Amino acid sequence: MKEAISYKEEIDWSRVSLLMKIGITGAIIILAGDLLMGWGVRDVSLSGIERLVSQYLSISDRRMFWSSFLGLIGVPIAAIGHLGVYKLLKPYSKKYARLYAIGMLGFLTFGGSGVHVSSVAAAFFYKYMTAASPSSALEASIKFSLYFPLPLYIALLAFWVLIVYAHIKAISKGFSPYPRWCWVFSMPVGTLLVSLVSFFGNYSIVNALMLGAFSLGNVWELGGHLLMLGKAKENYENKIL
Repeated sequence: MKEAISYKEEIDWSRVSLLMKIGITGAIIILAGDLLMGWGVRDVSLSGIERLVSQYLSISDRRMFWSSFLGLIGVPIAAIGHLGVYKLLKPYSKKYARLYAIGMLGFLTFGGSGVHVSSVAAAFFYKYMTAASPSSALEASIKFSLYFPLPLYIALLAFWVLIVYAHIKAISKGFSPYPRWCWVFSMPVGTLLVSLVSFFGNYSIVNALMLGAFSLGNVWELGGHLLMLGKAKENYENKIL
């Protein structure tokens, strides 16, 4: 049964716009941290996992620190933008708004201090293990990643799937003031579009953008919603689904 749409709650459009702008700023801060970590060329003489992580061996400790720090502060700022999206869903569907809010809280909890910082820590660990014991560095680093970053990745992924599901379902079914086609302004769509740069090969800018694909997906969602906010306001005022 289709959920009844309620317009009992008024939307503060200027506040929503501000929240989204703050969120985009946070996503760009995260992206800056990702670019710092990802900027490098992989060693093509290696294969498998060693090749994938070889670029981190040349990254300075200072770059790793700033990447970690920018992710730590960027994630909670970016989450503010998703609060704006939540406020647009709530008058239309309590169900999808609630699911979106749960996903948003998971993103806030496990994103910055969890996944981002622990990922940089894993790269830091691998870098120094390689210097101390090249023969055991990869095995030890994989074990480190399985014990620490991986559980956080799994937790974040669960909440990410939830927020993406609620977002796409709400907009595509008309439970938002946006046109139904605006579901394309979702994180996985933006992430996949950015991932197409991988076809250009092993270059610093390509590797950096690939590492920042998730952050750019975040910018895509919030930026798209901000871009279409005028149309959303018009639809809301005219009660057009």
